[in-house]
Amino acid sequence: MLSIESLTNVILSMCNDVSNKKLQKLSYYVYAWYLAIYNQKIADMQFEAWAHGPVCRKLYLKYRHYGWSVIPQYRGFVLVDDKKIRFIEGVLKVYASYSADELERMTHNEAPWLESRNGYGNAIIPDIAIKEYYSRQEETKKKILDFIAA
Repeated sequence: MLSIESLTNVILSMCNDVSNKKLQKLSYYVYAWYLAIYNQKIADMQFEAWAHGPVCRKLYLKYRHYGWSVIPQYRGFVLVDDKKIRFIEGVLKVYASYSADELERMTHNEAPWLESRNGYGNAIIPDIAIKEYYSRQEETKKKILDFIAA
């Protein structure tokens, strides 16, 4: 299992236009798809249903000083195996071209956030809800798996 820092450093090394909000959503999608496809966590994270979509509180606290600004691209070394890097890259291939606001709107239309948010509050989004929802999203799953296999 990756550390939150390793996961975010991989994402920040592959993308150059990432705010805290966008990092939250990209991390969420990487986490969700890994859970759905491999039935295990890629990183020790827990997401909550905040007003702007799924948020990992630890990740938010680490990057909140950037506000709405872009976080600098990570240029250091990250000790992550090639399979996980390829997986993360596959998820980013699907989602990284969207803006933070577009990603927020997408998560607002998906059952895990909707059911956990229930109109208000920052409730935990259960892993089982994430796994069940994304396991049924066959078209996106195929895109990610095809990218990994290529």
